[in-house]
Amino acid sequence: MGSPVSFEKLASLRSNLFEASYAAIEDWQRFPWHRDKRNEVQADKPNSSQALAIDVFGTVRAMANSRRDAVLDALAAEAGLPLGGPWALELEWTDPENLLCEPRQTQVDAIACGASAIMVIECKFTEPGGSCSQTRKIASGLGAGQRQCNGDYVRQTNPRTMVEASCALSGKGIRYWEVISSLFSLDPNAAYSPCPFKGEAFQWMRNMALAHELGRLHGKAARCVIAYAAGGGFPTEIKARDLGWLPSFASEALPPRCVSYQEIIALADQVDPSPMWGDLARWVECKIAQSQTAR
Repeated sequence: MGSPVSFEKLASLRSNLFEASYAAIEDWQRFPWHRDKRNEVQADKPNSSQALAIDVFGTVRAMANSRRDAVLDALAAEAGLPLGGPWALELEWTDPENLLCEPRQTQVDAIACGASAIMVIECKFTEPGGSCSQTRKIASGLGAGQRQCNGDYVRQTNPRTMVEASCALSGKGIRYWEVISSLFSLDPNAAYSPCPFKGEAFQWMRNMALAHELGRLHGKAARCVIAYAAGGGFPTEIKARDLGWLPSFASEALPPRCVSYQEIIALADQVDPSPMWGDLARWVECKIAQSQTAR
């Protein structure tokens, strides 16, 4: 947990969140707020992807069980997954089993677990997807100035760990490439230049891998869902239109299902008619307009 959140910052956070989502945050001090390099909470910024995720999925989480189940059933149907509650929805979730053996675990923006399905939900606003850190120059210590990976998936020695592997993360015991062949038409024993998961593809793959392993462990259908803000021309909206920039998918793999926040709200309103959804839709559109102006 980071430093305590001041009264002024808490007030600022609340002003940037849709009011119906407040109850989803059980402890405002201990909640894993996104922070910058100075350890400052960032979710009070108008273009915060965490705040937008809480606006929508926090509102769903705060609903009564039967209403929440109806909304998540609708989203599961949109994602091509089996329906059926009870559904549990968590924000900023990390896998207690650490199925991918990550030293720094993937923190999932939202995860929905039903009787027969799991949705691993990655939430984006104005920012692009995350990339692999191993191609950045080592700042200090062993191998300083060099990169742990040269950007290709080929046998190479990591100057930090001195371990030889095709992927620096595999050399650290992280299991992505053990799962990748179940998701993509890629051979872990082949060489690829550049790495198929260069740039934003890395974060999409990582969430797909986690969804796959959670589904396998729990015996449920599982899929990565990408929630994004439509209408702003932001990076994820553009990439969601055509997934051809990702490596070819394996025949039985479920590609990420991309659904805009506006579509999610519309689905919710269909199965749970309420003026609240119209209010939330306007709230989201206002944030998108503000973020476009600030660009």
